Amino acid sequence: MSYDEAAVQIGCRSDWLVRVETGFEWPSPVEVERMMDRYQVRGSMVADVVIDLASRPNGPEWLSTHAERLKPSTRDVLLMESEASVIRTYGVLTVPYLARAEAYVRHIAPRIDPDCDVDAEWHLLDSRQRHRPGGRRRDLDVIVDEGALTLQLSEPEVMVDQLRHLLDLSMRPDTTIRVIPRGAPFYEARANPFDLLEFPEVSDRLALVHSALGTHFTTVDLTDTWNRIEEGDAVPPEESRALIRRLIDELPQG
Repeated sequence: MSYDEAAVQIGCRSDWLVRVETGFEWPSPVEVERMMDRYQVRGSMVADVVIDLASRPNGPEWLSTHAERLKPSTRDVLLMESEASVIRTYGVLTVPYLARAEAYVRHIAPRIDPDCDVDAEWHLLDSRQRHRPGGRRRDLDVIVDEGALTLQLSEPEVMVDQLRHLLDLSMRPDTTIRVIPRGAPFYEARANPFDLLEFPEVSDRLALVHSALGTHFTTVDLTDTWNRIEEGDAVPPEESRALIRRLIDELPQG
């Protein structure tokens, strides 16, 4: 539908709808519910989460401090991530964001974006990693390809620090770290990093795909892809820890 057609169906002005969908206007919970109803997606269980989010549009306090520099689409992604009680994250060329160590972020961030504010990037990521929605426990499930852990960095000690960070994370009761060893079959579905977000008392999952253009929601259900990677490619946590220790031993120690 065009914006004019959608506005007629929803019962609003087309210019208001444009501003809502581009992140420049915040709809109320009632307006969000009406939009979902008219778009015929109100029956989705995750719809209740989205409606609830409309009652606190700025998200966590730490996110609001970065609002001016974030794209509306990025802010929306981080809002949903901040509400998730389970996050499953897969990385293929780099370590997934929520498992990155500070030294690793400070090393690769300016190489990806030379104009970035590294201090701000780390503050935002550190806040995301520490966040617990409503003070509740959040489970983090990480699967990372060995290729991301053997990436040649100009400062090898940075990778040593990152590998040790993964070992520390793997010992936490709310975190699982698994590695896909070199030589595991590579197929198209494993080519792109992605996340799966789960929410309390909701069976629906939201999928996020990471690319050179940023992170965005996808309508494709990536649960089967995650299960295939988890069951067929990644090695168990204890074996993954042994692999990470071996990689540390193979790197120059600072």
